[in-house]
Amino acid sequence: MKMNNTPRLAAAGFLLILMHCCAFSTASMSAPRPKTVQQFSSPTPPQDVEPLLSAAPPTSLTATVGVSGEQDGASIRKRRPQLDSGLRYSSNDWLINLLLTPTSYIMRRVRFHLLTNIVGCIGIILLHEKYPRIGIPMTGHSLLASSLGLLLSYRTNSAYARFWEGRGHWAGTKATCRNLAMMMKTHIGPSSPKATEKFMELLAAYPICLMHLCLGGAARLPEYASKLLPKTDMDYQDNPTWPGMLICTEMQKTLHEAERESKTAKWNLIESAHHSATAHMIDGLITKMANCEKILRTPVPWSYSRHTSRFLSLWIGTLPLALIGTVNKWLVLPITVAAGYAMLGIEEIGHLIEQPFMGDKQEGENSLFVSVDEDGEASDIITRGRKTQPYDIGIPVCSLALQIRREVEGIASLELEHDDH
Repeated sequence: MKMNNTPRLAAAGFLLILMHCCAFSTASMSAPRPKTVQQFSSPTPPQDVEPLLSAAPPTSLTATVGVSGEQDGASIRKRRPQLDSGLRYSSNDWLINLLLTPTSYIMRRVRFHLLTNIVGCIGIILLHEKYPRIGIPMTGHSLLASSLGLLLSYRTNSAYARFWEGRGHWAGTKATCRNLAMMMKTHIGPSSPKATEKFMELLAAYPICLMHLCLGGAARLPEYASKLLPKTDMDYQDNPTWPGMLICTEMQKTLHEAERESKTAKWNLIESAHHSATAHMIDGLITKMANCEKILRTPVPWSYSRHTSRFLSLWIGTLPLALIGTVNKWLVLPITVAAGYAMLGIEEIGHLIEQPFMGDKQEGENSLFVSVDEDGEASDIITRGRKTQPYDIGIPVCSLALQIRREVEGIASLELEHDDH
């Protein structure tokens, strides 16, 4: 009887590709990441993006990512989503996403667990050669697959809800800062110019303090923010909520100074209403801080995460024993690896976006945002931002804080004409 070698050849080819991917993923961890942050902050959308997305997929890996696999090619840069222009991924990007799997951050995070399953799967295949009866029924995995899917989907959905909630709080913070800046500039500034100037300076520092809180004190406060805080011996890195609260306290005090500076606040009811509305908006900023602190310091219940991890490890680890007696033994490894990568990746995404705030890298004077520990190592929440792009796995709070600060400074610099009558 002539033996069919097609499954063996397919499995061997798949194993070679997988070994290359794992080696490539490990090498990419130590290689410096290309500087592509500028593309997210550029106000001008990149040229020729639409023709590229609608073009036919490349015919080879070399034409797409280059021989070395670096993501620094022009085609890959243009395919990245653009935040300012609203460009997102499309269905035409399926091939480029597939080819870049070895360099993906998720692959790097799950590669050791995946390699462990590969070694175990190969051991089971070799053991089956000597003991052909080894194996377990497929019924157990079939029955438990739906329960495992529910666990993973709920875990990921819970994490995404926290991600979206965190982004909503930052959007609310931007809206409140805009309203406060315009209120002070147009309604309170004409009668209280000195207090308004001080208030604007404090308001521009507030988003930096909120960023400091969202990163759990892992980012150093810039000089222009720390100089506005009262003199104290408190370590803000261990108490990241205090800078924001102190800034809000100073804003309330400055608002009171504006009321005393104004000559019309005592009898002008409209001006008094503006003072009251401004005080309420400052209260709203304190509420935003509390909501962000809740996300930072309240995890998805750890017992849920641990049980999901154990369940998933047992399911994938015993999958080769269930497959070895039902499919060709040379297909056991590819099926195990594909199922393992998919399910481990889903679990890891849930772990990453559960804490949605990310310290994205800044340049120039804003590099002060990135701090290091006593041993010279950056915290994990900062390291993630260095290895990924904005919104890959988290909300770029450093960039958002700078955007709000620039908007407040822009409103403060406006020259408005006021009617004295």
